[in-house]
Amino acid sequence: MNADNDVADRQILARCAVCQVERCVECDTVHLHIGHTSLRLTMAAFLSLSTTLIEAAQEANRAVVPATPHRAAN
Repeated sequence: MNADNDVADRQILARCAVCQVERCVECDTVHLHIGHTSLRLTMAAFLSLSTTLIEAAQEANRAVVPATPHRAAN
């Protein structure tokens, strides 16, 4: 991979204030940038990580949302 074209060959898949996800067209890897940290992952590893993060987010959301209060019988 040519270092000069490294960034030019990337497609931005998503971004937010916390991170940016890019796909390298040439080598079909995913570059995950979180703050000053960057990870280069195979597509399979990225998809596995994504699934795990979604599961964790759903579990964390369940822990944060209070249970529906029970009404007292009249």
